[in-house]
Amino acid sequence: MSTPNPRRLRRRKGLSIVVTTLIILTFSVLLALTAINYTNGLTRSRMKSTGQEDIRFYKKHAWVRSFSNGTDRAVVAFKLHNLGGKSISAQVIDIRGSEIDWPDVYYHKVNKTSEATLLYSDLPEFEWASLSGASVMIGGYNYNQSMGNIFVDAGQTLCVYIKAPDIIFKDNIGMPMVIGVGTTQASYFTELVIEAAS
Repeated sequence: MSTPNPRRLRRRKGLSIVVTTLIILTFSVLLALTAINYTNGLTRSRMKSTGQEDIRFYKKHAWVRSFSNGTDRAVVAFKLHNLGGKSISAQVIDIRGSEIDWPDVYYHKVNKTSEATLLYSDLPEFEWASLSGASVMIGGYNYNQSMGNIFVDAGQTLCVYIKAPDIIFKDNIGMPMVIGVGTTQASYFTELVIEAAS
């Protein structure tokens, strides 16, 4: 009866451990790649089918004017570009953590064809006291007083002026400030530096 060679057994045992490890590693990598591809496919199909919100703030300002009677009054202005593939509804505007009343908000929806210069030009400074009534002329464009949610179509630009209540003071000039806009799906924030009115 022949006895097995112990060197052969060691070689076979060592080879099987290496092969098993390689198989497990290969299987793990393939499983991870499959999961990544599946997730990417879901994300792409969702973005193509429903479109995603993409809102950007531009030309942001907060002007503060101090009056002789010791009061401070501020006007906040910004442009809101809806770069996403779907219409949005601005439901809340928040300045420095305080929700703004809709009648204090004036807006103008830019017509890309007839008002192309307004898309890229800066917003002019405007007087706090002049933001009153159902509509106001600012820089030659008509701004309507808001009475509730503001709808912004896909690709549309909205110019906004806000008669800010007493949440911005002359002592805040030069300090950063946060503006937030809330839609049905998300909240968007931007930061700007408070300026002194000229």
